[in-house]
Amino acid sequence: MKKLSILFVLFLLGACGKPSLPSIDPSVKFVASLNTIEGTIDFISEEQEVMESWQLDAAYTGFTLVSDDLLLLYGFTLEEAVLIQLSTGKQLATLDVREGTTFAYAYEENIYIANGKENTVSLFDQKGELLAEAATGNYPMSMIAQDGDLYVVNFKDEILSIFSLNLTEKTKWDIPSSSHGILVNGNELWLGGHGAGSSPNRVIKRYNIKTGELLGEIEAPMMPIDMTEAGNGHIFAVSHGSSTVYDISKTGEVLASMKAGANPFSIATFGENIVLAGYDDHQLYFIHSGKVTNKLQVGKGPFQLVVREVSK
Repeated sequence: MKKLSILFVLFLLGACGKPSLPSIDPSVKFVASLNTIEGTIDFISEEQEVMESWQLDAAYTGFTLVSDDLLLLYGFTLEEAVLIQLSTGKQLATLDVREGTTFAYAYEENIYIANGKENTVSLFDQKGELLAEAATGNYPMSMIAQDGDLYVVNFKDEILSIFSLNLTEKTKWDIPSSSHGILVNGNELWLGGHGAGSSPNRVIKRYNIKTGELLGEIEAPMMPIDMTEAGNGHIFAVSHGSSTVYDISKTGEVLASMKAGANPFSIATFGENIVLAGYDDHQLYFIHSGKVTNKLQVGKGPFQLVVREVSK
């Protein structure tokens, strides 16, 4: 009996003894880089220095901030996504997502998970409980919410699915196949993409966000796949096929462009800087006033960026 009791205690210790990751000071602003080749996350301060690094224990391919103190990690080959509390480094919850997660998006108290194997989008709360699920088109990826609607881009399809926030389907738009990268600009929704086959995409399409009417196109060759709005109201887009960053006005006029990064996939606004992730050269590029002002070496394969601006 004594031996069984000891074994039971050891079992409990093993089950509950998963080590914490290094904590992140809740008062510190950061841009974080998920480095998928190396399996790490680097947290970079306002001084543009790596202040902390996490060594990950699974093949995570994406992440998103759920709140100022919660970070969600997911992977295409993983059956669970995890919620990590930044201030403690502890895992607070798991989400049963099944294999095939292609994208995660947090809005208000909701967490939306796109699954490219199941062709679904699922709604979870911050405790990891599944609240709703809906069928999408083929291979849902990019998502964004605006005015009570969730817009889901189906990468291997020619439709954009629009749901209510509780995942009741409302309507669909016609869009090009291989669309990716989405941004709301006033009453417009801007949509980038890779393009398909031997015809790489060269434009960002502008749609009326209420009707889905195509309003125009912005030349941004080649393969504009991510966008961010800067503090001055300009919109910056990265085209990873040409390693080019485009500075675009709110009305859709290309104001300037510059070469930066090696095979960049992600762009973000951090304070007064635009930050670009160079996937092939493992560097973050800090851009200010149209110039690269700093390059910072991070882990191998920086694929995605998230920013926390709130300071407590």
